[in-house]
Amino acid sequence: MAANKEAIAIVLDVGPSMNQAPPGEVSALQTAIDAVTMILQRKMFSESKDEVALVLFGTDGTDNPLADGDSYQNITIARPIGVADFDLLQQVKDEIQPSDTAADFLDALVVAMDHLVQGIQGKRGFASKRVILLSDLGGEFGDDQLDTIIGALHNSGTNLDVIGPNIDDDEDEEGGGDAGGASVNGHRKEKTPQQRAGEAMVKHILDQVEGECYSFSEALPALSYFTARQVRPTAWKCTMDIGPDLRIPINFYGKIKDFKLKQSWKKVYAKDPDQKVGNLRTQHMNDEEETEMEREDIVQGYRYGNTLVPMSEDDKENMKYRAEKCLKVLGFTKSENVRRHHFLGDGTNVVFAEKGDEAAGVALSAIINALYETNMVVIARRVYSSASGPKLGVLWPSIKANYECLYWVEIPFAEDLRQFTFGTLPITDDGETNKKYKPTAEQLNAVDDLITSMDLSQAAADDDDDEEEKTEVLKPKLTFNPYFQRLYQCLQHRAENTDEGLPELSPIIASYLKPPQEIITNCEEHVEKIKKLFKLEMVTKKKEEQTGETMFKDNEAEAGPAPKRQKLDDNLEGGMQDITRAKVTQVGTVTPTADFQALISRKDEDMFEEACKQMQKRVEQIVTDSFGTQFYGKAMECLKALRQECIKKQEAKVYNDFMTKYKDKLIGKGKRDFWDQIVQDKQALITKMECEDGGVSKEEANKFVEEEVKDEPAPAADAETTDDLMDQLE
Repeated sequence: MAANKEAIAIVLDVGPSMNQAPPGEVSALQTAIDAVTMILQRKMFSESKDEVALVLFGTDGTDNPLADGDSYQNITIARPIGVADFDLLQQVKDEIQPSDTAADFLDALVVAMDHLVQGIQGKRGFASKRVILLSDLGGEFGDDQLDTIIGALHNSGTNLDVIGPNIDDDEDEEGGGDAGGASVNGHRKEKTPQQRAGEAMVKHILDQVEGECYSFSEALPALSYFTARQVRPTAWKCTMDIGPDLRIPINFYGKIKDFKLKQSWKKVYAKDPDQKVGNLRTQHMNDEEETEMEREDIVQGYRYGNTLVPMSEDDKENMKYRAEKCLKVLGFTKSENVRRHHFLGDGTNVVFAEKGDEAAGVALSAIINALYETNMVVIARRVYSSASGPKLGVLWPSIKANYECLYWVEIPFAEDLRQFTFGTLPITDDGETNKKYKPTAEQLNAVDDLITSMDLSQAAADDDDDEEEKTEVLKPKLTFNPYFQRLYQCLQHRAENTDEGLPELSPIIASYLKPPQEIITNCEEHVEKIKKLFKLEMVTKKKEEQTGETMFKDNEAEAGPAPKRQKLDDNLEGGMQDITRAKVTQVGTVTPTADFQALISRKDEDMFEEACKQMQKRVEQIVTDSFGTQFYGKAMECLKALRQECIKKQEAKVYNDFMTKYKDKLIGKGKRDFWDQIVQDKQALITKMECEDGGVSKEEANKFVEEEVKDEPAPAADAETTDDLMDQLE
């Protein structure tokens, strides 16, 4: 077993000095309890295997194995060493009570170290030991065992951390340090002589053992994050094959991986402890009786067109692609050819040479440096094991001060790529963007300034408050997922309060959701400028013009369903229908065919030519705005109506001239599929057989179509179709 666990003893002061606080302010003991709670939360929710012990000093009673006579009194081992759980968390929050008895914190350190040594004796996997002391150092202590304590910390390899007053604060006149942490209103109480003596003692010990000290105000924000579990990296060992002869032994390690939350908390226990809880899953047919089926009688099926193809587990197993574990180099390319949006997978891996293999290290180093100098990357094929499919990935070089490596990220195959076609902005007849939708130079500059002001890499001043030196905010290593933090908060609350609702959002977690204050300050003026340049106005819907048709519809809706009426002839002109119809002034996009028919039905002779022009523009607009073939059906209806009316009115030349120009536009703009549909539906040029005046000959019409389809091979009469092949599978 790898030694990666830590044994921790939390030593908490519950003496009288820890419970002294002005009215309305949080005591040092409560602040220390909050810190201990956060330490335990970090261990629990990161699924840590570290073991924790809780030692209290300043208690009314004494319970420790070193107590003898007047030695090591008022020190209690409240919880022996073990993995942190909800019982320990509940004990810290509810059972720790302040006392009026002071105890020696040096004696408490000795008890804690002895308990760690005895507690992990015989256990495997512990790499380190740690003692965390939480106290304001306001109690009396004796220094007769000082050298013994320092020697024991050194010899046992135990780390010491102290959370309490700020021992580096020497500005007594301006507040006297942080005794017990800053209060809610910022008030700090004056340090006592006993505290100053304790601070001097702790500082001496920390200097000797290279320990760390944190004030309560520093520790609480740092402990508020529930860190992810730490995992010892396990190498994936293989050889990197370059051609048939060159093989370099390498080790793959996970660098970054998507965090997956274990969902074991979803399995709950029944209220009755004797009741056995289990999962029961059954399969039923989709019939009236919902007939239950046995699992052995069920086989998966996949649709291929209209055919349902059954696929058993044996079929799936036999269809699997078999490949051997490998990492084969397929080729090299310039780094700019691999775009960021091509990256796939749930993480990044790092590649090193086999540990201890000097030849492999030299060979891999040569490749890394060559790639770096030529700005090239490797395209490789990786198979994790014989049971997994092949993956395509990119390897790019990384050279640091103390190591060299290759980074691996998965990239897509050709089948993984998707090409999405989106409609363009409205354009003019000249092919340029309509000025109404084209941003001005001032608007573009305003957006550029807004993006620059929200740059996270240069947003915060450094620790020296140098305005010229800016540092990054929201660093990935320090930014935690508020979803997981909120989930942990709810789990803890529900475990402690089973009958209550979920708690309010923690202020600490709520702060994660707010933009950094530096960003808000930097972008305020640019946001105001954006508001002025990009005005948003409320568009009020125009009131519908009151016509006879709408009035009659309203009356019919109030009176209920109308009785059946006599059916009128569709070709009948005049009458109430024409009186109540709203006046059409142009061919719209909602009902273009009906609008076109309404316009040409007028007695004005010039209206037919104008209606045809509008209809032609509407066809072009519908096809251009179509997402794929979404609106092709509507455009084809308009084209058929236009062609039919041109034949009726003996105006074939109007349609033919339009179609001759429109054919080139369609093919030039990549709308060849709509032109193919026009040819298939026989809506191309109007011939003389259809319209003597202005029509073209049949040979001209065929030539107009055959110029684009002559290269397409005709399907063989006896060729098997897809349906024939699928019928053979049945």
